[in-house]
This record gives sequence, C-alpha cells and structure tokens, in this order.
Amino acid sequence: MPVAKKALIIDDDADLIEALKLVLESKGYEVHSAPEGESGYKKAEEIKPDVIILDVMMKTKDQGFQVSYRLKNNPSLSHIPILMLTSVGKETGFVFSKNDEDYLMADDLAQKPITPAELISKIEKLVKK
Repeated sequence: MPVAKKALIIDDDADLIEALKLVLESKGYEVHSAPEGESGYKKAEEIKPDVIILDVMMKTKDQGFQVSYRLKNNPSLSHIPILMLTSVGKETGFVFSKNDEDYLMADDLAQKPITPAELISKIEKLVKK
C-alpha cells in the first residue's frame, strides 16, 4: 500500500481546518495542522509535509507571508509546495496574484472560501510538480 501524502494546514480557524481535513483525508492524505505561523513552521520542520496550506492573516495580518518566506528560504523545506489560502482580498481590498512573487513566496494562491473540488485540484497539481 502506498504511503499517504502528508498535508500541513496552518490556519487559525479551527472550523476551516476541520473542513479541509475532511476533504483531504477523503483523498487519502495524512493531515496535520497548526493554529498559527510559528507552530506551523516548527511542525513543517518536524514532519516534512508534501504540501502546506497556509493562511495569511493569523496572529498578525501578514504572518502567513512571513512564514512562507521562512519556509522558502530554508534549504530543507524550500521544495515543499505552499498553497496560500486567504481572505486577505475581502478583508483589505488588496488582491494578490502569483505575479507578486517578491512578496508572495507561495506556489499557488486561492481565496477563501474554497470549494472541495478546487482545493483537491490545486493540491494535486502542487504535489505532482
């Protein structure tokens, strides 16, 4: 039996974590989570996930950007794809895109709320890269 791919969800919304976890586990993922950026970074170092789903606004309005920067600048973690999942556009009116790579060190970006189908589609593309 193949080894399950590991997903790490870093988000301060416990209900969202549970919803994402159900979707990912239904597709065979082993799901880990952390409630904010610092503990999420430590969890990434510990478990070396195959993909990270990262919120932007947690303890601070930009904690997710800081965590993604640290992850992508750590040689042992930089290969892990990051899906930035955020409502920052709704909250601030500021819209990010993959063209903002100087600021947005993520492999893909999605706005909350995300449908299960869109989540799985984006995760599968990232894990296959």
